[in-house]
Amino acid sequence: MRLIAWLAAVVSLSTFLSAEPAQAACGVAPAITGDLGAVTSYDLRAGPATPTAMPATLRCTGTVLTVMSTDYARATATSANGFRLRSSGGASIGYRLSADSAGNVAFTQGSTINYLDTSLLSLPTVLSPTNFVPTMYAATVEKPNVPAGTYTDTVTIAWSWKICAGVGVGLGGASICVLEYSGTATSTITVTLVVTADCRILAPPVVFGSAPFARGFAPVSQAVAVDCTQGTNFKVAFSSGASGASRPWRAMSDGAGNRLRYNLYRADGATIWDETNPLPGTLAGTGGTSPTQLFPYVARIDPTSTPPAGSYSDVVSVIVTF
Repeated sequence: MRLIAWLAAVVSLSTFLSAEPAQAACGVAPAITGDLGAVTSYDLRAGPATPTAMPATLRCTGTVLTVMSTDYARATATSANGFRLRSSGGASIGYRLSADSAGNVAFTQGSTINYLDTSLLSLPTVLSPTNFVPTMYAATVEKPNVPAGTYTDTVTIAWSWKICAGVGVGLGGASICVLEYSGTATSTITVTLVVTADCRILAPPVVFGSAPFARGFAPVSQAVAVDCTQGTNFKVAFSSGASGASRPWRAMSDGAGNRLRYNLYRADGATIWDETNPLPGTLAGTGGTSPTQLFPYVARIDPTSTPPAGSYSDVVSVIVTF
């Protein structure tokens, strides 16, 4: 999409060159897309975002570009959403559009920034002897709890410029501009951010303690806590563990080849809980950074196991699909 935009800019520039040489050095891309990339909902909440440089809407080229005291390159920005990125569902994320990467020179609704105002911006960052490319930077400024989706805003940039491309010597030795590029044009920037779904899990270890015989271990009842991006449906399951099997038993190992059979069950204490029968969340995700949706389970050792004395363990993964 960027390629198409710049091809359009080149075609316009060629047209200007054949018609009005004095206007030829500056061209505006009529419509571009500024991609802020993709971020999980939880990373968005963590912030702050790294500013992203938007594709340039105005470019000026010449043999020698010189800034005279009366020169200007003014950009007036008007946001369709008041500098908020919105999803089709109506959720929104505040963001900043600025003339500098630090965000110190930021646009507000209908405001104008002069890129040749040295009290605002350092000229070497936008101007070289043969190019003038004023850049805009976008970054989110909020840490909202929002659903997954594509968030967009359209900003209309009204440009007006007067830039000297040739300096001569006038009466008394004063410098005068002998070739000037001036004009006005409008461009639009579609700013886009994709928020992706993610989940958070809190899973405490299962500790059976110690007993002289397998039948002496009491069942352990506890829960894992899960939450996902706001509005995201999800399911929770347990992996089979290191033994690779969960039916009829999972197995802990002492590292010497001996095994102690056990299993994980749903809250009823009878239904084996593994990847073949994940448990859906009773609620869609709320986006909470500290998961609070509890999924109780029961861990039980096979009382008929007869392994030798030792320390047994297994690693089981909590698998959340969404």
